[in-house]
Amino acid sequence: MSEECFALRRTWVDPAPGIDMVQIHVVCTPLGAEPDWEEADTRVLTPSDAAPGLRTAVIEAPRRLDGRTDYSLHHFFFVVQGAQSRTSPVFTEEIVAREISYEEPTGDWTHVGIAWGVSPGLPDLAAPNYTVAALDGLGFGDPAAGAPAEPAPIHEFVRAQPLPHVFRGLVWGPRGFDVRYVVHLVRSGSPRPEDDTEVWDDNGGPGWTLTL
Repeated sequence: MSEECFALRRTWVDPAPGIDMVQIHVVCTPLGAEPDWEEADTRVLTPSDAAPGLRTAVIEAPRRLDGRTDYSLHHFFFVVQGAQSRTSPVFTEEIVAREISYEEPTGDWTHVGIAWGVSPGLPDLAAPNYTVAALDGLGFGDPAAGAPAEPAPIHEFVRAQPLPHVFRGLVWGPRGFDVRYVVHLVRSGSPRPEDDTEVWDDNGGPGWTLTL
């Protein structure tokens, strides 16, 4: 998946047996604009074991549209049952971004990442995403960025910043949905390479939840 996008799982529940296929058609527009369905991204939903009749598909949504973090996501479902087909109404959701901050009091970590997913009603079905958090006081990083190929060598710059270190990153999803996240702590570029390491902070197990 492109670092300029985030993953969002959409769901459908068969209203009756015998449905052969369900497609989702998706278009993103600036807030208030009408969708151009000729530009739609189309995915086939696949049956899920999570619930009877449940079908899901993971779509890619931009982290920014025309430079803005908030925009509209329009979608409808195309349903095939035997020789018949039909379309659902068009659903429009407002995609919003929210900032997550993480205070790191020791200065032991050079990089902080946020692993997150938007719950589609069933938490285990949240599609995974990753944001590289930016450290206050440094010009490195973008709080909206996806995961880089490898952490930048900024150990000495991070250690020079006054404590506590505050890292900030953005997460996205439809307004009103819940985002569950955990924090990835990385130390790299240490004077002694054997001191480099990484851990996950999951708040004792459940992680954290933010309502968009």
